[in-house]
Amino acid sequence: MENTAARKRKQVPEGYLIIGVDPHKKRHAAVAITQDFTIRDKFKFDNTREGLETMLRRVRMEMVESCCRGVMFAIETGGHYWRNIAYALDEQGIPFRFINQFTLKRRREGKDLNRRKNDYRDSEVAAQLLCTGEFTESKLPQGVYAELRTAHNSYRRLVKERTRITNLVKGLLDGLFPEFTQIFKDPCALTALSVLSICPVPSVIARITEDEFVTVIEAEHKGRLMRRKLRELHCSAKTSIGIDAGARSVSSEISFLVEKLELIRRHIGIIEGTLVRLLDETEEGKYLLSIRGLHYIAVAGLLAELGCFKAYRSAKQMIKMAGSNPTESESAGKKRSRTPMSKQGRPVLRYCAWTSVIPMLRFNSDFRNWAKQRRERPVHANPLGGREVVGAALNRLLRLAFAMVKNQTYYQVSKPELTMVAA
Repeated sequence: MENTAARKRKQVPEGYLIIGVDPHKKRHAAVAITQDFTIRDKFKFDNTREGLETMLRRVRMEMVESCCRGVMFAIETGGHYWRNIAYALDEQGIPFRFINQFTLKRRREGKDLNRRKNDYRDSEVAAQLLCTGEFTESKLPQGVYAELRTAHNSYRRLVKERTRITNLVKGLLDGLFPEFTQIFKDPCALTALSVLSICPVPSVIARITEDEFVTVIEAEHKGRLMRRKLRELHCSAKTSIGIDAGARSVSSEISFLVEKLELIRRHIGIIEGTLVRLLDETEEGKYLLSIRGLHYIAVAGLLAELGCFKAYRSAKQMIKMAGSNPTESESAGKKRSRTPMSKQGRPVLRYCAWTSVIPMLRFNSDFRNWAKQRRERPVHANPLGGREVVGAALNRLLRLAFAMVKNQTYYQVSKPELTMVAA
């Protein structure tokens, strides 16, 4: 039976010249070797179109001199500088494979006890790993999937920035107006933002009457106003223990942060619209959206990280890419009972799948009943705990998504749920 190692070895044709590349910001290092590990050439080339063309001409000359019938590249994927080389080679139809930087480090240290480290050494080890089939099978996202991944990365960065600024506002309010967050649990609510942008200083609020305070906020506010909380805030401002020293500077900083939050909120709305539009252009989106409990942003995150489903032979590859596959530990006949996640895949994919499956365990009756069975089964059948159930449901979601897209079928509601809907 052919295993993964044998299948990978067959992807490197006999008689090919192997080029190991160690990408950098300005100049990349390259080493050309034959498949018997004989070094044919070493050189560096610029991270420009002209540098790439010069490198390809030199590689073709070396291929002729060494009597090789083709060329294949091994690219180390440390940092993000490999992307330009990979897309340029993909445009010209030149075969290449990716080398994991952790695998390269372990091979380099294992072969050289002196821990010798330089660019040419990394390039040479990358080429050797390609010859032995120890590379990563990955495909570059193209078309709508590349746009979807870029848009989702921007969405995640904006959400992180919004969280950072919100925490900064809370920290400033702890000194200026501690009672504010007790009344407005979410300082990013519309009414709360209006107060923070106009007059967040409790001593200023206490100088005016309650009706005047509500009128001032109402004049600058757009939308529904929470007047009851405004009156509570005015009452708290009279007895606040906020610090008056430096209050004007803190108030100005909070106003600046509120403007940033408003800008981020608008940008998030624009990107959400882009994600919805791109998701509708994908082939897999309509099938995944039919699953009860999944919304547009969750499905967009999954497809942004997984890419086109046609690149996968089985759902096991998706689970391994997410790093949610269970890992066993056995030695000398002793085996650990727990099998935690490997967490060696794409962390963003694992995060998107984890946050997607949690609402499904609440609103999707199929997943809810399935999780209940796993929790309540007998002790000898290994019942699962809270987080273990979520991890198992994550893998179940990926298997379900793969099967639906492969068979081109929509999610079917279970019979008990159909009876409830009909009633």
